[in-house]
Amino acid sequence: MKTIRNIYALLLCLLMMGCSSINEDNDVVERIVVGDHVPSFSVGVVDHGAPATFSTSHLTGETVIVFFSTKCGDCKRELPELNDYYLRHKDDPGFQMVAISRAEGEELVAPFWEEYGLEIPYSAQTDRHVYDLFASSIIPRVYFVSAQGIVTRVLIENFEVGE
Repeated sequence: MKTIRNIYALLLCLLMMGCSSINEDNDVVERIVVGDHVPSFSVGVVDHGAPATFSTSHLTGETVIVFFSTKCGDCKRELPELNDYYLRHKDDPGFQMVAISRAEGEELVAPFWEEYGLEIPYSAQTDRHVYDLFASSIIPRVYFVSAQGIVTRVLIENFEVGE
C-alpha cells in the first residue's frame, strides 16, 4: 500500500511541474529575470513559410521570445493564445515575436505549426543551446524584451498574455 501511495505522490508531483526537465540537483535555474539584458543570440526562423533570421542584436521595439516543445501540454494550450497576441500586434511598429523549440527539429515543429494554425515565426532548434541561455527547465516560457534589450516581463507555464 505504501508503494502505491509513493507512486501516486510521484505522479502528482510530475503533473504539477508542467512541462519541465529538472536538473540533477532538482533545481530550476532562472538565468534571465526581469531587468536583465536579453542574451545575445541569432537563429534562423521560418516566417510564414519563408526563411529569415532573428537576432537579439537587431531589436526594434517590443520583442517577444517564446520557448516551447510540441510534446508539452501547457505549450499546446498556450501557443494558440500567444498566436492571437502575435496577430494583434504583428503590424505594430518595431514589434517582433519568435517561438524557439527546445530540442526539436523542423520535422516535428513544421507539422505542429500547421496542425495548430500558428503564424508566429518559429525557429526549430535541435538542441537546447538557446534555451539554456535563459533557464534550465520548464516550458512554455515567454520573455518580453524592450528595444533596448531589457527583459520587461517573464511568463512561465500557464499564463495570461493580456494585450
